[in-house]
Amino acid sequence: MIDLHCHILPGFDDGPKTLGESLQMVRIFLRAGYRRVVATPHLVPGTTWMPTPSDIRNRLARLNQAIKAENLECKVLAGMEIALDHLIPGLLDEGRLLTLGNTPYVLIEPPFQQLPVGWEQVVFAILSRGYYILLAHPERCAQLAARPDLVDRLIASGVYFQVNWASFLGFHGRRASRMAHHLAESGSIHCLATDSHNPQDRHAAHVKLAAAKIQNLIGRDNLLRIAGENPQRLLRAMPLLPMIKPQPKAAVQKERRWWVW
Repeated sequence: MIDLHCHILPGFDDGPKTLGESLQMVRIFLRAGYRRVVATPHLVPGTTWMPTPSDIRNRLARLNQAIKAENLECKVLAGMEIALDHLIPGLLDEGRLLTLGNTPYVLIEPPFQQLPVGWEQVVFAILSRGYYILLAHPERCAQLAARPDLVDRLIASGVYFQVNWASFLGFHGRRASRMAHHLAESGSIHCLATDSHNPQDRHAAHVKLAAAKIQNLIGRDNLLRIAGENPQRLLRAMPLLPMIKPQPKAAVQKERRWWVW
């Protein structure tokens, strides 16, 4: 299992405060079946949340050293969760942003309310530079929830969608839960991720519970694709695969097989 979106590095933004908390999160990941995770501290252009690639790599090295010292079988890779902004293309050109696991994929976070004016030009500028976009938790963006046509436009432009496991359990509110279900049932999810932030209440322990619910919605094969196959493809710098045509709900609910973690 691979998690492409988590805030596991200590001392950045709203993630864990200490190395000890980061190690607690690693143990939770391991119990949930993960062996590789990508650390994605927030980067919000024009704010104090502007970590440098060297800051992230240095803290990442210390965390991986601590993981090794504890004999934990988990590898943490470097990345960023980058707020959607017109400055992104220039920051990419200047080498000030990190991609996911040193691949051509950038994790872009849309606003929770409305996409910024000119977002189409930003998306085009990123893609035209040879990068892929993985859009973080689009189910939490109110405008996308209200405008399904924007979802179709983003996916048609080549943007991939990453939905949070916890959204299916209502952790981010009813609107996000409804939107996550809609994206699943319409075949619009490419990856699932934990978006873990701490070992107290935002972590990977809920994944198995969410997996049972998602499998009932879209079937085992689709769950394996968006939770396993596509995250592996991403770290191999390969294009992501669309979901298999969703089965009718009645057919999905008749499945007796259980996902083996």
